[in-house]
Amino acid sequence: MNMDVNTENPFVQALVVSTTMAVFMVGVAFGLMNMVTSGLDVPMPAMLLIFAVIFIAGSVYFESRGADYMGSLAGGAIVSLVATFSTTAFFSGVKYAVEGGISVLGWEQVISALAVCMIASMFLIRVLQHKLKGAF
Repeated sequence: MNMDVNTENPFVQALVVSTTMAVFMVGVAFGLMNMVTSGLDVPMPAMLLIFAVIFIAGSVYFESRGADYMGSLAGGAIVSLVATFSTTAFFSGVKYAVEGGISVLGWEQVISALAVCMIASMFLIRVLQHKLKGAF
């Protein structure tokens, strides 16, 4: 069974990217709802490991782009903080959905949230493409 996705087709490419981003956005939203109601579900050692790996990768990335020592550390710290929060919220959202959170909200609201997030992600992709067109 070979499921080859044609990445040359701009319609398929846009649909796959916007759907993936929308699922992540909805997962983060579910995670925030779960964190507010039941607290933090992800173990602290896992969060620290995620933070450390992304901090190192972010610092090296910013240093390779010409940032000075302190700038690369600050950039790595900011990126790792945001990525750790997003990852933690997403996996808390997955747990929330698996444990029955979708049935509490109702399928209609979940599908509507997914549709709104798909539209927002497509808008975000196009704006970023336009802004970065001259940068690279």
